Amino acid sequence: MRSLQELVARIDHLQMLTILLRFHKQIETAYIAADRIPPGALPRRPRRILVLGMGGSAITGDILRTYAAFTPGADHVDIRVHRGYHLPPALVDRQTLVIASSYSGNTEETLTTFELARQRTPHVACLTSGGRLAERARELGLPLIPIPAGFPPRGALGFSFFALLLVLLRLDTFRKAARQQTERAIEATYQRLKELSDLYGMPDEQDNPTARLAVQLQARLPIIYASERLEAVGLRWRQQIQENAKHVAFGGVVPEMNHNELNSYFFPAGFPPYTAWLIWLHDPEDHPRVRFRIEHAYRLLVPHVPLESNTFLTTAEPYFLTRLFSLIYFGDWVSYWLALLHRMEPMETQIIEDLKRALNAYPYTPHSPAFSSPRRAGDGI
Repeated sequence: MRSLQELVARIDHLQMLTILLRFHKQIETAYIAADRIPPGALPRRPRRILVLGMGGSAITGDILRTYAAFTPGADHVDIRVHRGYHLPPALVDRQTLVIASSYSGNTEETLTTFELARQRTPHVACLTSGGRLAERARELGLPLIPIPAGFPPRGALGFSFFALLLVLLRLDTFRKAARQQTERAIEATYQRLKELSDLYGMPDEQDNPTARLAVQLQARLPIIYASERLEAVGLRWRQQIQENAKHVAFGGVVPEMNHNELNSYFFPAGFPPYTAWLIWLHDPEDHPRVRFRIEHAYRLLVPHVPLESNTFLTTAEPYFLTRLFSLIYFGDWVSYWLALLHRMEPMETQIIEDLKRALNAYPYTPHSPAFSSPRRAGDGI
């Protein structure tokens, strides 16, 4: 069996390792991007924010929404994330600040809802590395939060999230105490991610907990259950395992999973015991009843999923922002090592690219009439 070090040299030709090792440095660049927004370009103290995006570009909004919701002094801000082509009118009024987030700038769902949103509110900004979205921002004179090109969207989370967070701080979106705490938390998060890069970047499954978990997941179905405070982290874990490792992953949120999924481990016959691997993500400040539910849920599932097929992860950093990104970073590394164990190039997403080529065969622009795929023989009306 090849060592992880050998697998890095043999498989990671596109250098996802470098992106992960330097993840903390994206925060430095985010400060520069945030400073590109001129004073007065966006409304101060916005109370309703809508992030438009898909995949690795939408997760920025999910983490921002989570952070604000559980941070006193920021939890008065209504932050939502919207995915897809249709934008319900109720989501955007003239007071809504809309952030169109597309790393490539060419995500057609985001371009579509961007065009709809700008007809409903004068407060629209674009978060992108280029593409058609950047062109439209310049054509229309809209604020543009620039992030560096040349990364996979999922590998640019540090740029996009922290740039957007810093822009909101400059707009006095959070109350004073929350703003000051967030500024301290950003610095603490930078230092913590820098420290963790040394540990998680070691190609040694014995001393590196992310590599060790990847080995355990290699022939298993990971099911990631996150507390409600960490819902966005659980989503990020699933996305990274799916895209980087090309490995199926599912998940849910506590307490919601207690009301449905908890009762579902009986069938199909023979499935759970040596197929599933449960990963429980929890936070020290979770609601006491959420902690109670997690503690009892895994015990109730032990007849179906052995205790040794459970992993419990939490962190103890003083700032919630740091804890969010410590767990995100852990999951990113797990997905990286799992990709190498599968002999898969972490950066490549061949099937997604195949779908994009199929879509490109039938051109679509947000300005065109409603688009419909050509009908195939045997299709219904």
